[in-house]
Amino acid sequence: MKKILSLMGMALLMASCTDDYKDWAEPFSNAPEDPYSISFTASPASPIDFATVSGDKVLLFNSTIEGPEGAAATEYEVVLSDESGENQTPVEVDAEGYANVEELEAAVYGLYGRRPVARTIPMEVGVAINVKGASIVKISSTTLTATPNAPEIEEAYYITGTPNSWNNSDTSLELTNGGGDVYENPVFKVLIPATGSDISFKVTPKSGLGGDWSKCLTASDTEGKFATNNAGADLKIPHVEGAKFYRVEFNMLDQTWKYDALNFNTYIWQAGNGNGWGSPASPLYSPAGDGKYTGFMYLDGEFKFRSGEDNWNAPDWGKGASEGTLAEQAGNLSADAGYYKVEVDLGALTYKLTPITTIGIVGPAQAGGWDADTDMTYNKETGAWEATVELAADEMKFRANDGWDINWGGTENNLTQGGNNIKVATAGKYFIQLFAYCDSKATFKMTKQ
Repeated sequence: MKKILSLMGMALLMASCTDDYKDWAEPFSNAPEDPYSISFTASPASPIDFATVSGDKVLLFNSTIEGPEGAAATEYEVVLSDESGENQTPVEVDAEGYANVEELEAAVYGLYGRRPVARTIPMEVGVAINVKGASIVKISSTTLTATPNAPEIEEAYYITGTPNSWNNSDTSLELTNGGGDVYENPVFKVLIPATGSDISFKVTPKSGLGGDWSKCLTASDTEGKFATNNAGADLKIPHVEGAKFYRVEFNMLDQTWKYDALNFNTYIWQAGNGNGWGSPASPLYSPAGDGKYTGFMYLDGEFKFRSGEDNWNAPDWGKGASEGTLAEQAGNLSADAGYYKVEVDLGALTYKLTPITTIGIVGPAQAGGWDADTDMTYNKETGAWEATVELAADEMKFRANDGWDINWGGTENNLTQGGNNIKVATAGKYFIQLFAYCDSKATFKMTKQ
């Protein structure tokens, strides 16, 4: 930025500009008419494919200067823009119009991302021209055609190997990046159940399903890297004693891979502002032991998940690199004050918060039948949803948000999601408390008034 400003100031022919980014980044404008008849035209240079560029410099544009004998460029400055023109990035060039390849590549990535397609990039070129000892500034607009250096990344990939009997059409073990642009988020993950023995596999891209092995990702001669186009041996995960699952992760941009052996606990716990940082902690339950946990709890600002009910012994999980993701031993997560259904997937290192604005009693045991709830009120002191209600000797359930996606049934000491209707044996007025917690710990109390 400072160099561009010095170039413009040196000529004293540009419209006023300041040292703040907002001013200098606006498109150049030509200077007032100079005392010499001079023209400058920047035209496109050859297209640049970063995958095949050799050397550390590359020509950005062709320069044509017409004017008095001896008129010559002494300095160039270049600004690249995105398609909208709202974002610009300066690129340093030498006196011949060459730029450093790494710096140019970073500028293109920043404006257009890494997807390996040819981009036609708007470019403004400023030049200082020496004419008989005077310095004249001229501006010309042109374009740069550049293709980022990145492998082809498909939208989905699948494990093909011993876990599914080498069925190249099987899609049960899908590697996903969690959504979004695969070049902005090129890390794909999957959870593979442990088999008690070594696991051998390839990774089949979506376009190769159904018998095409030619595109499979395989082992590389370099540890931690993978080969493309079925060029190597099978990838392998050696058996780890006690492991229940393996979290397998492929970075399709860096062409690296790794795995972690996992042995999930039945419960993890939430501690944060909403419960006095674990006094007591809020449980989340994984019924299948697959690292997928669900719990119901009040959150208020910062919180984390931890493996211990009453301690911070590692591991614990906090804020990941992007929204909805987790990382071990990381910073605090945050949520607006409220009651939530909380889902955590430690295999994928993700979490999801579903706000619960109401919980009600529904069913013919109360006045609204199965159509209208008797709303309950959350009590932060007791951790329960509470209501006083007249009940008939009939059936009832609890449900959230006036719908059936989240509902509880069963018995007083064993409420579960989607459980059986609750039988009310004796009609009367009751004070009811629902402790939603999680399956295996959810209960309710009915106290006859």
